[in-house]
Amino acid sequence: MRNKSELIIRYRSCVGIICLFIVLYLAFPTPKSISLGFFFILAGIFFRAWSSGYINKDNELAKDGPYALTKNPLYFGNFILGIGIAISCNHLWAYIIFIIYYLMFFPFLMVIEHRRLKIKFNKEYIEWSKKSNSFFPKIKRIKGLNFNISYYMKNKEYRVLFFSFFVVAILILKYLKLIKTG
Repeated sequence: MRNKSELIIRYRSCVGIICLFIVLYLAFPTPKSISLGFFFILAGIFFRAWSSGYINKDNELAKDGPYALTKNPLYFGNFILGIGIAISCNHLWAYIIFIIYYLMFFPFLMVIEHRRLKIKFNKEYIEWSKKSNSFFPKIKRIKGLNFNISYYMKNKEYRVLFFSFFVVAILILKYLKLIKTG
């Protein structure tokens, strides 16, 4: 590894999957927690899917749609998605593990990403950067609604959709097992 940044980028998914297995193991889901969590999961999936339809990675700076609201709509979508999983799990440790995981990786990823974009797109990035929040979306009217399904597919965002539904299915099965044995 050349530096810490590469290490963080390389291992975030592996650590995330381990954290997910732990929170699913600890989960004590209820119909209410699954339903409420599913709402957040869907919101996170939507925000990620919407965002991925604007990314033509390394070819142009995404500035429209959700990128007009926040510099990090994918990471914001991950945050909402993670909160939804924690809510669905209905266990304090699910929240704690998620927050630790998120804070361990995503602030660094945002810094790395912003440095890379600033180098690649220079003045265009600086101008755009002044108009949008770093993390939480600005509430404002959006211009440039040009979602591109081919970008969505190229960015393989559909994997998040399938994976999220798989997690919800596991939680439902765990709940059904709990009521059967309880």
